[in-house]
Amino acid sequence: MDVNYTGISAVSKYDEIIESPDDSSGPLTFGIELEFVVPLLRKGENDPNPSDKRPPLRFIDYDETDIQILNIIEGACDVPFSLAKNDIFRKPHNSVILYDKWRLTNDNSVRFRKKGPRGYIWTGREVTSEVMRADNPTFYVKRITDVCHAIRQARVHLNQSTSVHVHVGRGDQSFSLLTMKKFSTLIFLVDELLMQLHHPSRRQSTHCRLLSEYSALVTLGHRELLEGSSQLDKAQLQQMDQFVPITSPTVIVLRASKNLQELVSLMCNPQEPKLYRGSVGFSRFLPAGETGGNTHTFEFRQMAGCLDPAPIIHWVRVCLALVDFARFSDAQRFKDLLAKILNGRSSFTAFDLLLELNLVDEERYFRSSVERYNESQELYAQENSGCLFVPPSE
Repeated sequence: MDVNYTGISAVSKYDEIIESPDDSSGPLTFGIELEFVVPLLRKGENDPNPSDKRPPLRFIDYDETDIQILNIIEGACDVPFSLAKNDIFRKPHNSVILYDKWRLTNDNSVRFRKKGPRGYIWTGREVTSEVMRADNPTFYVKRITDVCHAIRQARVHLNQSTSVHVHVGRGDQSFSLLTMKKFSTLIFLVDELLMQLHHPSRRQSTHCRLLSEYSALVTLGHRELLEGSSQLDKAQLQQMDQFVPITSPTVIVLRASKNLQELVSLMCNPQEPKLYRGSVGFSRFLPAGETGGNTHTFEFRQMAGCLDPAPIIHWVRVCLALVDFARFSDAQRFKDLLAKILNGRSSFTAFDLLLELNLVDEERYFRSSVERYNESQELYAQENSGCLFVPPSE
């Protein structure tokens, strides 16, 4: 089967809940979402922040707002952008967007929460990226850096309602059921550790619930946990015995899931996304919209709002490494890591996990980042000094 990581493909992963017999070929692909709040100057009001050299956006209507923001972004970088109203979908689906360029869209979950100048109307916005390849870091580092720089040429605000999401997939291809089970088992065990790498506010977010609190898996009764779901055939049982240890009744269910849809349903929540969401989203593996279809990506939701490219790039590499570990680790290495996590419940840290994944630079970066949170929990420079807006980058 031909793989096209950038163009439209007729591959059926967008049409059905399918599993790949072998997902070891090709690089991972990923996309990011950047949420922020934008101030709009009311008609007839004077600029409340005249010392900020970035001209304020003026409220005319919300369509015009998007055009104003897009003009600033495109004027500050060479990255192709589009507006959500111009989205192109993977036919016949009306809910599976072709992410072939960066795009600007509104976000009603993002809101201004401080007492700010009366002259502003505040509105939530989100920038989503094109699909990028994990094996081309030169490209994605420059893209993320350029876009963050461009957004900061406008007056934008970050708060506890904003976040950064990372979607990880395999381009036009799907994952194998074994990889899905390995990743689900691993992420269920390290979910709380990963949260400790991020801004403390994410631990209280209703849109970033721990899987141990949020997933349908934890709502099952004791009998259901012990019985698991449908019986596996002999070959499936042998594979699970090889890779996925029986570590708890919860993991028994992960082992016993006979197909991708059953597994993903356990890792999601029946009420998603109306009430709250998990720290790692699995809903992109399930049909969506009237015609079904979806993108088959894991959605990492742990990171707080950020427009600094360095932490975003470091976190992207952690997300990619976790998925690739599930994809490529042999039985012994996978079981060894799970044993270290389970046997060192009180001593095994998120930094230990990063080192186990050979992420030396990321371990160093996040260790320093966590130490800074003990001194200041600013989401951007000068926030605690009363600055409403993320400073422009040079």
